[in-house]
Amino acid sequence: MGNLDVIRQLQRSALSLEELEEIHRRYKDDYRVLLGLAQHPRFPQGLALGILSKLFAVDLVRVIKNVRTNPFVRKKAELEFLQRYRRLALGEKISLLKMASNSLLLALIDEDHPRLLQAILQNPSCSEEVVLRFVNRSHDRSHFYQALAETAWFRSPTVAEAVAHDPEAPIRILLEIIPHLGLAGLQKLFRNDSTHQAVRDHIRSYIENREAGG
Repeated sequence: MGNLDVIRQLQRSALSLEELEEIHRRYKDDYRVLLGLAQHPRFPQGLALGILSKLFAVDLVRVIKNVRTNPFVRKKAELEFLQRYRRLALGEKISLLKMASNSLLLALIDEDHPRLLQAILQNPSCSEEVVLRFVNRSHDRSHFYQALAETAWFRSPTVAEAVAHDPEAPIRILLEIIPHLGLAGLQKLFRNDSTHQAVRDHIRSYIENREAGG
């Protein structure tokens, strides 16, 4: 049986432990078969962990995202990925962040490079939880807000409310979130002594126009 047939079998068949171990013995030097074995839910954990160190970063992400894979193996793949991530070139990081799982994005909330932040926020797996973690992190958020302004995330009422509570949120993003805040949130932002006059004027104008429109 060729290696492509083995890979298809690993993806589709409910193989026994003995069959999996036999495949491992016969194809222990075949990268694609090893990748398939590492993701098989019945493959022994110890052997799967030995495979992880041999995988490319992009394939570690695939292991992490595969819900069929043993949860313990997925977690170890995540740790392996994070150990390598800092050493990767910028272009490779961007490509990987575009496909990373939500759990990986949560582990990277210290990231501050504008292009990497953009890749995180535009990742289809990026959740509201990830965005809120960035809003609430303790260190500088200026690059994050630059990236946020280029996405639709500020339209989320939950994100808009979190941004409104951030005293370091730039005027540009505060103006963007005004239509997405509830009346109570708008009033609170308006009454805040630290709110810039330009933001207050925009809130007043927005509320007046909304009331005039019925």
